Amino acid sequence: MKKKISYCPLSMAGILDSKVRRFFFNPKKILKPYIRKNIVALDFGCGPGVFSIEIAELLEGTGKVISVDMQEGMLNIIKRKIEGKPIEKSIVLHRSTQEKVNITEYLDFVLMFYVVHEVPSKENLFDELLPLVNKDGLLMIVEPKLVSKKEFEKMIDKIMGYGFEKYDKPKITLSRGIVLRKL
Repeated sequence: MKKKISYCPLSMAGILDSKVRRFFFNPKKILKPYIRKNIVALDFGCGPGVFSIEIAELLEGTGKVISVDMQEGMLNIIKRKIEGKPIEKSIVLHRSTQEKVNITEYLDFVLMFYVVHEVPSKENLFDELLPLVNKDGLLMIVEPKLVSKKEFEKMIDKIMGYGFEKYDKPKITLSRGIVLRKL
């Protein structure tokens, strides 16, 4: 029996990019401590690009952001938002499938914001992406509190098995968050 796909639908894009959500999850405040110039960042499950656009702005024309989503509609929203703006050159839109991300580039920063709980095979995701994180690269995972503390910690322990260590524990409203560093 095929596992039911559960992901945030395109119809939610407006809510994901609302002023209310930005109040609780201020992208600049969340990301600024971790983004350095000249890095390659990946925003996995980027949705309408709220965090991708902020990362690109923090990069100030250096480095790049790979915005990954499995919904073409979400990527089209980002495309419209950045068209003709200086950050357009810094953002690469990439469509994944439910089974594979299909990224081969090495990464300095990976953001997984409110998305890991939607992934049918976390093990496949980690097997594919975590080896691509450069030494001293950062992985930020933020999940809603509906993901139990036990389940979240189990996931973090698994990731640490890929050669990561705990780096920071940002305080994010109604969320469980962690930043890990690749050894």
